[in-house]
Amino acid sequence: MPVKATDVKLLQDYIEKGWEFHIIDMLHDLKPVEIAELIEALDEESRGKFFVLLDVDTASEVIAELSSESREDVIDGMSDKDLARIVQDMDSDDAADLVGDLHAERAERVLAELSPEDSYDIKSLLKYPEDTAGGIMQRELISAHPNATVDEVIAQIRRLHTEINNIYMVYVVDNRRILEGTVPLVNLILSKPDAIMAQIMDLDPLTVPVDMDQEQVANLFKRYDSMVLPVVDEQGLLLGRITVDDIVDIMEEEATEDMFMLAGAEEDLLSSSVIKNASTRIPWLFVSWVGGVLATFLIREFESTISRVVGLAAFMPIILGMGGNVAAQAVALIVRGIATGASSATNFRSIVLKQMGVGVLLGAMFGVMLGLIAFFLYPDELRISIVVALSIMISMSLASFMGTFLPILFYKLDKDPAVASGPFVTTTMDILGVAAYLGIAVLLLF
Repeated sequence: MPVKATDVKLLQDYIEKGWEFHIIDMLHDLKPVEIAELIEALDEESRGKFFVLLDVDTASEVIAELSSESREDVIDGMSDKDLARIVQDMDSDDAADLVGDLHAERAERVLAELSPEDSYDIKSLLKYPEDTAGGIMQRELISAHPNATVDEVIAQIRRLHTEINNIYMVYVVDNRRILEGTVPLVNLILSKPDAIMAQIMDLDPLTVPVDMDQEQVANLFKRYDSMVLPVVDEQGLLLGRITVDDIVDIMEEEATEDMFMLAGAEEDLLSSSVIKNASTRIPWLFVSWVGGVLATFLIREFESTISRVVGLAAFMPIILGMGGNVAAQAVALIVRGIATGASSATNFRSIVLKQMGVGVLLGAMFGVMLGLIAFFLYPDELRISIVVALSIMISMSLASFMGTFLPILFYKLDKDPAVASGPFVTTTMDILGVAAYLGIAVLLLF
């Protein structure tokens, strides 16, 4: 349930008056994510005052739910020792994210306050790129030797359950921690107490390479309906695990990234400064500007054609606009298909051919309609109707092809297909649309 404005106002009032007892009482029945939403709604100064009232267990869960901006506000006024206590209570993947966002000097000071084991876990995670399996995995897991009995492993789970969240799987490893198999928790519970792991484990578990891109990891979870997957290196050494709650965050992050790419931006423009907001949009808009200038020069070459048949100018906006819209739709479909795995290298050719067919069908339909309108407006110039009809059909067919082909080309070049978005497609279609329209006009009218 969204945070109520009345609750935020009441909390703000309590903070200003220093009524700590009332604040603690207000938080009694709230979950960490709800507390995080309250913090997000507070002003910068109040966030820090409010956060220090949370106990370590609650604070470690709440801070993982905060945005980067709010997280920075609440930790700025904290001592390194207090921050280290919170970091030590967090899951290793969340702790690594937090420490990784600190400036280098403070990160070193906080790590120095941790136990050697916790410090090692966080440092080992920080060495992996943040958008790979290694960057999103957590170190906490339940592992057992192949000769360990069910009774012994269950006792281990009981001993560690407060330190390890979301225990879905037991990982069977040898003395070098090479993964040999997995045992789902339900299978463990249903097995005889004296059975050993080697007897009940899955000998061919699904694993995630440590350097796999996080988007591919998400697709792997989706394809196999997994709740948790182990992360291994090239030798099969068990490094950590990834749970489905992390995958939900990744899918949201990737979808948001693609959305900004398609909009011609590289970050959340709502949370950045005016200068940064403008600077991220300049490169993309410059591409459109260049395309517009090229289209202007192209139109200038056909000035005599347009001046002799002024009616041609009236239809240029709709022909270019419809081409741009079709291209944008095609881009969105292909980018989404690649992201979800629906579009793969094995079916790209059929996708391109299908989308070209769609473009021709749509172009023919709208071409007939626009041709009839042109005939109604210029009944004495039948050729204008033919030019307009053919031009919009060709423009929409080309747009469908380019909107499909460009994302696939970028994907083949190991670039984010979302980069082939609005600026590139609209610029290309402006030039091709103008060339097709005026070129047909010259051929049929003169």
